[in-house]
Amino acid sequence: MLPQALLRASAHLEGERIVPHYFTPKDQPWLRALIDEYASFVGKRRTELHEHLRERLAARAPKTKLRIAIVLLDGMCRAQASAAVPPKEVRAALFRAAASSRATREAVLSAVAASFAVTASELEGALFADLQGERRVAELPAGLSPSQLARHVNLAIVSSLIRRAVQVEIVVRGQCRALIRQARITGLICRASRSKHAPEGVVLNVSGPFALFHHSDLYGRALASLVPRLASAGQFELRASCALGRDGQLASLAWQSGDPVEPRPDLPRPERQLEKKFERAFRRAAPEWDVAHEPPAIASGEQLIFPDFELVPRHDCARSWLLEIVGFWTPEYLREKLQRLSAAGIERFVLCIDQTRTCADLELPKDPRLIPFKTRIDARAVLGLINAGYAATAQHARLR
Repeated sequence: MLPQALLRASAHLEGERIVPHYFTPKDQPWLRALIDEYASFVGKRRTELHEHLRERLAARAPKTKLRIAIVLLDGMCRAQASAAVPPKEVRAALFRAAASSRATREAVLSAVAASFAVTASELEGALFADLQGERRVAELPAGLSPSQLARHVNLAIVSSLIRRAVQVEIVVRGQCRALIRQARITGLICRASRSKHAPEGVVLNVSGPFALFHHSDLYGRALASLVPRLASAGQFELRASCALGRDGQLASLAWQSGDPVEPRPDLPRPERQLEKKFERAFRRAAPEWDVAHEPPAIASGEQLIFPDFELVPRHDCARSWLLEIVGFWTPEYLREKLQRLSAAGIERFVLCIDQTRTCADLELPKDPRLIPFKTRIDARAVLGLINAGYAATAQHARLR
């Protein structure tokens, strides 16, 4: 992600429209020179590299774009701390020794160095080796080309802008399950519906971090995690209302397939341990039930519901239950979800609500189908709710 100062310089406003300053083929000559400079400084201190880049670069580069590219390359080369002993331990030992002794600086260094079995010069080298500027430059990803770097930078620009969104609408045509799964796993407040203009398309309306009261930074990172997956999703269109200016002025960002952003075809399938732990716990608690992961989406008018699990009793497969894990939430979002379920005629549905991700200072709506949790989902509580539902259905049948 880009620092705030660079983010404002990475785009400009045309009326109410955000125009990103994408890197283009014209930037490739100086990007090539920049990549070569990083390669020549492998193993040296990052501060040396940055000082060198401030003095000269083999090709002329726009100042703002150069700063943005340096931020990305610093992250990609993963500069490492290089020290004979852990810097934090060195600082603590030196400060203790200096506070309890009147010896000279050289004597304190020699005594502490001996306690770590290193020389005084090695001890001094380790003192601040974990600071960012003192870290050693590591190798960049093999085969990184200027065009790839440009697309990576453009991806970072879009991701950083999205982190300042109030509302995001994404239209995806074709395969979209991985994108929806990413939204679900990261807990985004997301509403899915069919596209009116493309029968095979899905529309995702996602609340942005600037629309929430709590967790805005954490939520912003979760929202930005959609961008790499969307770049690899085929045909898509994204429109976001973002707070870009210092005064929080809202402007519109448009991004679509074909824009110069690096796709990430190597992204692993998103997973979350919470689901795996619940599945194992439920199988132990209800060995006579089958657990199906990610059943097909359910239509409720134009809206789409994506359950995480279908819980199926082997003795009565027609009376299965659906379960969805809800991450970030507001009471209004939960009430709307319950209304969608009722409109679709779905009563055998469990919503497991993460209590640590409330986005407003309000309580959960009162509904027996809501099961709150903090670190793990209580499989026995889910089974108890299901059994209570069976008992109520049986009693209703007897009364009829």
